[in-house]
Amino acid sequence: MVSVHQVPSVALLALLPAALYALSVDTIVVVALVNVVLIAASVYTMFLPSESTLKAASA
Repeated sequence: MVSVHQVPSVALLALLPAALYALSVDTIVVVALVNVVLIAASVYTMFLPSESTLKAASA
């Protein structure tokens, strides 16, 4: 299982194959790279603690 703090490094690892494929400089590669970044950012924000969780923990 990947912790929230490891998501950026996992995202960079996911970008490596796409970056190697990018040497062909095709437009679909740019779309793939953007998708990987969007998915990684979404997963990262999804697992961040919410405001209600932080208020409950501090009370």
